[in-house]
Amino acid sequence: MFKTAAAKIAHNSTIPALAGNSDLRQFQDLINAEKVVLVSFQRLGVDITKAAESLRAWGAGEGG
Repeated sequence: MFKTAAAKIAHNSTIPALAGNSDLRQFQDLINAEKVVLVSFQRLGVDITKAAESLRAWGAGEGG
């Protein structure tokens, strides 16, 4: 039960700042950085898919 509560607190951006726990704050910063990386990879995946579709359409138009 404590692990669940600690995880919820770590994922909350307000509570750790109020508590002043530097370890928890570092953990929260790591979680936020992971979220940013995940969103970046998702956007990259969408961009690559769009590029592949555009290249396919261009290649079909070139008679390939």
